[in-house]
Amino acid sequence: MNLAPTKTSILLACALSVGLAGCMPSILQYDRGNPVVMSSLQQGATRESVLSAAGQPLDATVLPGIKGVCYDYILRNRGNSSPYYVAFNAQGRVVNAGYIACRKALASGYLESSEPIQPRY
Repeated sequence: MNLAPTKTSILLACALSVGLAGCMPSILQYDRGNPVVMSSLQQGATRESVLSAAGQPLDATVLPGIKGVCYDYILRNRGNSSPYYVAFNAQGRVVNAGYIACRKALASGYLESSEPIQPRY
């Protein structure tokens, strides 16, 4: 049995990967200079600093487990859009942020800690 890829299968795989890459916006394109992302990831970020930089959220979800709130934003760039959430504890400090909606972050268990977000780099 010959398992070596054929020229046609290699070309098909390349074309498919290029096509899919064009459909999926790069997360990095939202980060550069985006006020929601930049303000939420600053060390010591607060609800006030995020609101000041990013404006009012699209929606807010109460987080009873940590006595906080989660804000939903929609990031837009070059015709693409992505959900983005920022969660705050009872003291108004950012505890998590990411490229999904608050309800999905809550359901996935990302919003169970009231500890402020720590620098990752």
